[in-house]
Amino acid sequence: MTDTDKVLLVDDSSEARAAMKSALRETFTHFIEADDGLSAIKAFVEEKPCFIITDIEMPSISGYKFITTIRAMEDGRNVPIIMLSGTKQSLKNKLSGFNAGASDFLMKPYEDDELIARVRALLRVHRLMEELKEKNLLLEKLAVTDELTGLYNRRYFFESVKSHMALGLRYHFKIACLLMDIDHFKKINDTCGHMAGDDILRKMGRLLNSCKREGELLARFGGEEFIICLFNTDSESALLAAERFRHLIKSYDFSSALYPSRRITVSVGVSIYPQSRPITIDDLIKTADKAMYQSKADGRDRVTISEEAEPKPAA
Repeated sequence: MTDTDKVLLVDDSSEARAAMKSALRETFTHFIEADDGLSAIKAFVEEKPCFIITDIEMPSISGYKFITTIRAMEDGRNVPIIMLSGTKQSLKNKLSGFNAGASDFLMKPYEDDELIARVRALLRVHRLMEELKEKNLLLEKLAVTDELTGLYNRRYFFESVKSHMALGLRYHFKIACLLMDIDHFKKINDTCGHMAGDDILRKMGRLLNSCKREGELLARFGGEEFIICLFNTDSESALLAAERFRHLIKSYDFSSALYPSRRITVSVGVSIYPQSRPITIDDLIKTADKAMYQSKADGRDRVTISEEAEPKPAA
């Protein structure tokens, strides 16, 4: 049974609840009943219904208070609620109900067809809003995610590191930037094809993510390059982390029908913030990139830390 099958009926009259159930049997498959506001709150917390129909005048707490309580809960913010009233002060009650958070208002006695129509209309709007929310969440995820590897993308990396660098400057802690490049990746694409290259990049993303620890920001920087930032660290810890990633990749079996060889290696460059001069995130990456190319020049499959990494001691 899913939440979309459940409706909570709140009324101190069992006859009124029975009438609602009779009218709505084709719309809902599971009915939760409560005869006062307090038991209705308990039922909502335990059952998580997708719809509520409540009377105004009830023992313990009124329908207004009940709705206000539900709307204050995370799970109750968007649940459709129809408020029922049998008193003559209809306009005043409507305004009070809408101010409390009711989605719709219906006067007693009502026609079953009108109740059904109002319920179905609110359900349609609610489902559309839920679909929109899911699509917005997906768009937000796509905006910060690399499509091929599933890691954070370059855009998210820059936005996140900038804020961390500001904190580092304020609280005097260091940030390490690790830039790694897959060795001979162009040769892999040229000899095995781009599908093999994409498969390796996907596996690399999963492997790096599995090795990433708390406090490490990992992203695909572009092409065959991956970037990792370590926060509140130092040169020794950064080098240990870089070697951890390098050894993991070197020992992993990347072989497949597309790529017969099992071995992949990476060259890694490391830079540390702050340095001997004021720098930006672009400067930090440039020094890591310079160190990475030194790793390439020295024979690949190695880690190099930038000579500019540590700030000079004060005179």
